[in-house]
Amino acid sequence: TIVLVSHLGRRESLFLLFLLTGVCYLVAIPVVPFGDGGWSLESVMCLFGIIFVSGCFSGVYLYSAELAPPPPCLVFSWCSSSARLGSFLGPFIFNNLFDITHKAVPLCVLALLMLLCALGVACLVKTADGSIATTAQDVKERRKTHPKMFF
Repeated sequence: TIVLVSHLGRRESLFLLFLLTGVCYLVAIPVVPFGDGGWSLESVMCLFGIIFVSGCFSGVYLYSAELAPPPPCLVFSWCSSSARLGSFLGPFIFNNLFDITHKAVPLCVLALLMLLCALGVACLVKTADGSIATTAQDVKERRKTHPKMFF
């Protein structure tokens, strides 16, 4: 994550990580075994997805601290709560839905959520070329001067 952020920037690296996570979960849907060792395309791509989603987690923590001014810190606490909720729902989706539905359903749900997050990140304000906002007025001024979408 640090290498991506230093080369691409915060918003672009977070967008790329969410996108790669969603693609990994979509590629994991077909049943393609890899020899006799018990490995399959699903297990390999889910491992890559876990690597990318852990990068998303740290990127969201870094980015959320820069989006809101320090006094309210509502955005940071909301992101923290969402991350905790996501860490609860991830195993719940896989453990409970995997047995009663087709194996593609949990992977499609997670891939769709990751792609929606990537789309949401694309709409965020770019923070790399400015100072960190310390007041609500700084946030309003930054929203006026910085581009909101990079595509």
